[in-house]
Amino acid sequence: MEQTLPTLTDCPHCNSKLKTGGLIGTNKLVSKKFIPIINEFSGLHHEQYCEKCAQKLYETSKGKFFIERNALDKTIESIIDCVPVISLQSPHKWEYDVLDMVTGQSTTGTGVFSEFKSSFTDFFGMQSGAYNSKISNGENLCLTQLRLKCIQLGGNAVIGADIDYAEVGGDKGMLMVCMTGTAVKIHNTEVLGQERIQSLEKLTKAVERRQYLRSIDVTNNAYVTVEAS
Repeated sequence: MEQTLPTLTDCPHCNSKLKTGGLIGTNKLVSKKFIPIINEFSGLHHEQYCEKCAQKLYETSKGKFFIERNALDKTIESIIDCVPVISLQSPHKWEYDVLDMVTGQSTTGTGVFSEFKSSFTDFFGMQSGAYNSKISNGENLCLTQLRLKCIQLGGNAVIGADIDYAEVGGDKGMLMVCMTGTAVKIHNTEVLGQERIQSLEKLTKAVERRQYLRSIDVTNNAYVTVEAS
Protein backbone atom coordinates (compact mmCIF):
# COMPACT_ATOMS: atom_id res chain seq x y z
CA MET A 1 0.00 0.00 0.00
CA GLU A 2 1.46 3.34 -1.05
CA GLN A 3 2.05 5.93 1.63
CA THR A 4 0.66 9.39 1.02
CA LEU A 5 3.21 12.12 1.64
CA PRO A 6 2.05 14.79 4.08
CA THR A 7 0.97 18.09 2.55
CA LEU A 8 3.34 20.90 3.41
CA THR A 9 1.86 23.83 5.27
CA ASP A 10 5.11 25.78 5.72
CA CYS A 11 8.04 26.53 3.40
CA PRO A 12 10.93 24.10 4.12
CA HIS A 13 13.40 27.01 3.96
CA CYS A 14 11.88 30.15 5.46
CA ASN A 15 8.98 28.51 7.35
CA SER A 16 6.49 30.98 5.86
CA LYS A 17 2.92 29.75 5.73
CA LEU A 18 1.91 28.37 2.34
CA LYS A 19 -1.29 29.88 0.99
CA THR A 20 -3.09 28.95 -2.20
CA GLY A 21 -5.69 31.69 -2.05
CA GLY A 22 -7.30 34.37 0.04
CA LEU A 23 -7.81 38.09 0.27
CA ILE A 24 -4.18 38.87 1.11
CA GLY A 25 -2.56 36.94 -1.73
CA THR A 26 -0.90 33.57 -2.13
CA ASN A 27 2.39 31.98 -1.20
CA LYS A 28 2.91 28.79 -3.17
CA LEU A 29 5.87 26.50 -3.71
CA VAL A 30 7.89 27.50 -6.78
CA SER A 31 8.54 25.22 -9.73
CA LYS A 32 11.17 22.55 -9.14
CA LYS A 33 13.16 23.73 -12.16
CA PHE A 34 14.48 26.60 -10.01
CA ILE A 35 15.72 24.30 -7.22
CA PRO A 36 19.06 23.08 -8.73
CA ILE A 37 20.49 26.55 -9.39
CA ILE A 38 19.36 27.86 -6.00
CA ASN A 39 20.90 24.92 -4.15
CA GLU A 40 24.13 25.02 -6.17
CA PHE A 41 24.91 28.68 -5.61
CA SER A 42 23.26 29.47 -2.28
CA GLY A 43 24.77 26.68 -0.21
CA LEU A 44 21.27 25.53 0.74
CA HIS A 45 19.95 22.02 0.21
CA HIS A 46 16.17 22.19 0.40
CA GLU A 47 13.92 20.28 -1.95
CA GLN A 48 11.42 23.12 -2.22
CA TYR A 49 11.12 26.89 -1.73
CA CYS A 50 8.17 29.25 -1.60
CA GLU A 51 7.46 32.41 -3.58
CA LYS A 52 8.35 34.58 -0.61
CA CYS A 53 11.96 33.41 -0.28
CA ALA A 54 12.77 31.96 -3.70
CA GLN A 55 12.84 35.17 -5.74
CA LYS A 56 15.84 36.73 -4.02
CA LEU A 57 17.65 33.39 -3.80
CA TYR A 58 17.08 32.81 -7.51
CA GLU A 59 18.29 36.26 -8.57
CA THR A 60 21.46 35.95 -6.47
CA SER A 61 22.15 32.40 -7.64
CA LYS A 62 21.57 33.27 -11.29
CA GLY A 63 24.04 36.15 -11.03
CA LYS A 64 26.68 33.84 -9.51
CA PHE A 65 25.99 31.27 -12.22
CA PHE A 66 26.76 33.67 -15.07
CA ILE A 67 29.84 35.09 -13.31
CA GLU A 68 31.32 31.62 -12.87
CA ARG A 69 30.36 30.48 -16.36
CA ASN A 70 32.01 33.50 -17.98
CA ALA A 71 35.14 33.01 -15.86
CA LEU A 72 35.32 29.34 -16.88
CA ASP A 73 34.96 30.26 -20.56
CA LYS A 74 37.87 32.69 -20.26
CA THR A 75 40.00 30.12 -18.46
CA ILE A 76 39.30 27.43 -21.04
CA GLU A 77 39.99 29.83 -23.92
CA SER A 78 43.30 30.94 -22.40
CA ILE A 79 44.78 27.44 -21.88
CA ILE A 80 43.05 25.22 -24.46
CA ASP A 81 46.25 25.23 -26.55
CA CYS A 82 47.97 23.11 -23.89
CA VAL A 83 46.38 19.99 -25.41
CA PRO A 84 48.93 18.64 -27.94
CA VAL A 85 47.55 18.03 -31.44
CA ILE A 86 50.12 16.29 -33.62
CA SER A 87 50.10 14.46 -36.95
CA LEU A 88 52.32 11.59 -35.77
CA GLN A 89 50.53 8.27 -35.42
CA SER A 90 52.78 6.93 -32.66
CA PRO A 91 54.83 9.64 -30.89
CA HIS A 92 58.21 8.55 -29.53
CA LYS A 93 58.18 7.48 -25.85
CA TRP A 94 54.47 8.20 -25.39
CA GLU A 95 52.61 5.57 -23.39
CA TYR A 96 48.90 6.00 -23.93
CA ASP A 97 45.45 4.48 -24.31
CA VAL A 98 43.42 5.22 -27.41
CA LEU A 99 40.03 6.74 -26.55
CA ASP A 100 38.15 7.68 -29.71
CA MET A 101 38.24 9.62 -32.94
CA VAL A 102 37.62 13.36 -32.65
CA THR A 103 36.60 15.71 -35.45
CA GLY A 104 36.24 19.42 -36.07
CA GLN A 105 34.55 21.36 -38.85
CA SER A 106 34.39 24.99 -39.85
CA THR A 107 32.63 26.65 -42.77
CA THR A 108 33.14 30.26 -43.75
CA GLY A 109 32.20 32.42 -46.71
CA THR A 110 34.98 33.60 -49.01
CA GLY A 111 32.93 35.80 -51.32
CA VAL A 112 33.53 36.57 -54.99
CA PHE A 113 35.74 39.56 -54.25
CA SER A 114 37.96 37.54 -51.92
CA GLU A 115 38.36 34.82 -54.54
CA PHE A 116 39.20 37.38 -57.25
CA LYS A 117 41.69 39.13 -54.99
CA SER A 118 43.24 35.80 -54.05
CA SER A 119 43.75 34.83 -57.71
CA PHE A 120 45.10 38.28 -58.55
CA THR A 121 47.66 38.39 -55.74
CA ASP A 122 48.75 34.79 -56.26
CA PHE A 123 49.40 35.59 -59.92
CA PHE A 124 52.09 38.05 -58.85
CA GLY A 125 53.59 35.66 -56.32
CA MET A 126 52.01 37.27 -53.28
CA GLN A 127 49.73 35.91 -50.57
CA SER A 128 46.10 36.89 -50.11
CA GLY A 129 45.95 38.12 -46.52
CA ALA A 130 42.14 38.15 -46.27
CA TYR A 131 41.77 34.66 -47.75
CA ASN A 132 44.56 33.18 -45.64
CA SER A 133 43.10 34.78 -42.54
CA LYS A 134 39.81 32.97 -43.10
CA ILE A 135 41.64 29.68 -43.58
CA SER A 136 43.67 30.27 -40.43
CA ASN A 137 40.55 31.10 -38.41
CA GLY A 138 38.91 27.91 -39.67
CA GLU A 139 41.95 25.87 -38.68
CA ASN A 140 42.04 27.39 -35.21
CA LEU A 141 38.35 26.68 -34.69
CA CYS A 142 38.83 23.05 -35.73
CA LEU A 143 41.82 22.69 -33.41
CA THR A 144 39.78 24.04 -30.51
CA GLN A 145 36.98 21.56 -31.28
CA LEU A 146 39.44 18.65 -31.32
CA ARG A 147 41.01 19.72 -28.04
CA LEU A 148 37.70 20.22 -26.24
CA LYS A 149 36.34 16.88 -27.43
CA CYS A 150 39.56 15.19 -26.32
CA ILE A 151 39.29 16.64 -22.80
CA GLN A 152 35.60 15.70 -22.63
CA LEU A 153 36.56 12.10 -23.43
CA GLY A 154 39.05 12.12 -20.56
CA GLY A 155 42.09 12.44 -22.81
CA ASN A 156 45.05 14.79 -22.80
CA ALA A 157 46.38 14.70 -26.38
CA VAL A 158 45.35 14.18 -30.00
CA ILE A 159 47.52 12.12 -32.34
CA GLY A 160 47.29 11.28 -36.04
CA ALA A 161 45.74 14.66 -36.80
CA ASP A 162 44.81 15.35 -40.41
CA ILE A 163 43.39 18.46 -42.06
CA ASP A 164 41.41 18.86 -45.25
CA TYR A 165 40.01 21.81 -47.20
CA ALA A 166 37.09 21.95 -49.61
CA GLU A 167 34.93 24.51 -51.36
CA VAL A 168 31.23 24.00 -50.75
CA GLY A 169 28.04 25.85 -51.61
CA GLY A 170 28.70 26.21 -55.33
CA ASP A 171 28.86 29.85 -56.44
CA LYS A 172 28.36 31.06 -52.86
CA GLY A 173 32.08 30.68 -52.27
CA MET A 174 32.02 28.74 -49.00
CA LEU A 175 35.23 27.27 -47.62
CA MET A 176 35.12 24.22 -45.35
CA VAL A 177 38.00 23.18 -43.11
CA CYS A 178 37.87 19.71 -41.56
CA MET A 179 40.18 18.07 -39.03
CA THR A 180 40.27 14.57 -37.63
CA GLY A 181 42.46 12.94 -35.02
CA THR A 182 42.59 10.30 -32.31
CA ALA A 183 42.09 11.31 -28.70
CA VAL A 184 44.48 9.52 -26.35
CA LYS A 185 45.17 9.37 -22.63
CA ILE A 186 48.91 9.70 -21.98
CA HIS A 187 50.10 7.86 -18.86
CA ASN A 188 53.71 9.06 -18.72
CA THR A 189 52.72 12.73 -18.82
CA GLU A 190 56.25 13.79 -17.91
CA VAL A 191 57.01 13.68 -21.65
CA LEU A 192 54.85 16.80 -21.95
CA GLY A 193 56.69 18.87 -19.36
CA GLN A 194 55.55 20.11 -15.96
CA GLU A 195 54.04 23.39 -17.17
CA ARG A 196 51.81 21.65 -19.70
CA ILE A 197 50.82 19.02 -17.13
CA GLN A 198 49.62 21.73 -14.75
CA SER A 199 47.71 23.49 -17.53
CA LEU A 200 46.05 20.21 -18.56
CA GLU A 201 44.92 19.56 -14.98
CA LYS A 202 43.48 23.06 -14.73
CA LEU A 203 41.79 22.74 -18.13
CA THR A 204 40.25 19.36 -17.28
CA LYS A 205 38.71 20.72 -14.07
CA ALA A 206 37.39 23.81 -15.87
CA VAL A 207 35.79 21.76 -18.67
CA GLU A 208 34.20 19.34 -16.19
CA ARG A 209 32.76 22.21 -14.19
CA ARG A 210 31.55 23.93 -17.37
CA GLN A 211 29.78 20.75 -18.46
CA TYR A 212 28.13 20.45 -15.06
CA LEU A 213 26.86 24.03 -15.26
CA ARG A 214 25.33 23.22 -18.65
CA SER A 215 23.22 20.55 -16.94
CA ILE A 216 21.60 23.17 -14.69
CA ASP A 217 18.44 24.64 -16.13
CA VAL A 218 18.84 28.41 -16.15
CA THR A 219 15.60 29.82 -17.45
CA ASN A 220 15.04 33.20 -19.06
CA ASN A 221 12.48 33.98 -16.38
CA ALA A 222 13.08 37.18 -14.47
CA TYR A 223 10.77 35.89 -11.77
CA VAL A 224 10.25 32.47 -10.27
CA THR A 225 7.05 30.66 -11.20
CA VAL A 226 4.98 28.36 -9.05
CA GLU A 227 4.55 24.62 -9.33
CA ALA A 228 1.71 23.69 -11.65
CA SER A 229 -1.38 22.51 -9.82
